[in-house]
Amino acid sequence: MRKPFTAAFVTTVAAFLTAGPSATALAQAPATAAAPAAAAPAATGPSWADPANWRTVKPIETDNIVYATVPHINNPSAQASPNPGTPNGIRPALPNTGPPGTMDMHLDVYQVPSDKPTPVVIQIHGGGWIRGDRPSGSGSFGSFFAAGMSVVAVQYRNAIDAPAPAAVQDVLCAMSWVKKNAAKYNFDPNRVITWGGSAGGHLALMAGYAPASMYPPGCTDQPKVVAVIDMYGASDVAESLTFHGSMGFTHQWIGLDLPLPSDPALAAASTPVTPGTAPATTSTEPANPDGMPRTRPQAPRWPDPTEAVLARAREVSPLTYIHPGLPPTFIINGDHDTTYNPTQSYKLKAALDAAHVPNEEDIVVGGGHGNFSPAENQKGTILWMQFLHENGVF
Repeated sequence: MRKPFTAAFVTTVAAFLTAGPSATALAQAPATAAAPAAAAPAATGPSWADPANWRTVKPIETDNIVYATVPHINNPSAQASPNPGTPNGIRPALPNTGPPGTMDMHLDVYQVPSDKPTPVVIQIHGGGWIRGDRPSGSGSFGSFFAAGMSVVAVQYRNAIDAPAPAAVQDVLCAMSWVKKNAAKYNFDPNRVITWGGSAGGHLALMAGYAPASMYPPGCTDQPKVVAVIDMYGASDVAESLTFHGSMGFTHQWIGLDLPLPSDPALAAASTPVTPGTAPATTSTEPANPDGMPRTRPQAPRWPDPTEAVLARAREVSPLTYIHPGLPPTFIINGDHDTTYNPTQSYKLKAALDAAHVPNEEDIVVGGGHGNFSPAENQKGTILWMQFLHENGVF
């Protein structure tokens, strides 16, 4: 188990949250807690710990690189369910370079200028495995850039394109691409961090934990994952099949059963459902940063999971693969998350503790499925950056 955060660092974060986003306290922690204010000048903290520095490093951006051409796989579970709508930020489709029945998978590279190979963060978007796209810009990557890390943002097949475990396989192929192209983009293939929110958090965990038996053909040469950042992702997909907030899209992604025909939501299955249209239920949570809408289609009623469905869910559950030697893992979640059961993150931490895997958990009191306040978002970012630093990632 790693050593706890230093008192000076915790004091620094607390000072930032008290003073607000414009405070400079993060960069000026006192040399010792007991020292008089005038005894010595304030110590300067690392640049990555000061949000003022998060937009000062300009990476070299290369967009829409095809990292793999993969099959489109029919998924009746997704097709029989109401269309979840198109969230904001979806990019226009690009011409496909492969044969009919295939799809190009793309990634974007944000390369930090450096005279030596940089650690690289694999960013994986959320959206319940059924929707979403990689970010259209690098605005949320600034803390990594300030620490000298490059970022690769990855596309993967959503449920309508292929059922599980396709999304896991796509991310693993993107990881293999990173290692193959490390010299070209000045990546250090022995210092890879996986990072994502919601479904992206789950895929970040799987990318760091998956056994070699899950590597797709042609993608077996994997880089070394040295840390995982899991933002409110599912660690127990089997449990997600029966939790109210996640059962619908989890069944759609697993792809081995169909909604019960008596469900009235099926009447709209042939009509695209967009946020704000019936059938819908209104959530008290604001729109999620992973693209899940504020107003969601009514989740279809699904049969109890069969053993085959549960087996597939366990196959893609990070909890299945906990063992000593896994990458250090940082977990952040709200204790009022209604999309995934927040107890999943607690179970993940307990399992990592039992396996003596270094980990840290930041529970946002009153927080939902993301949507944290700006202060909480900055606090969480600084805490996981400190976690990466203390575990030797940079």
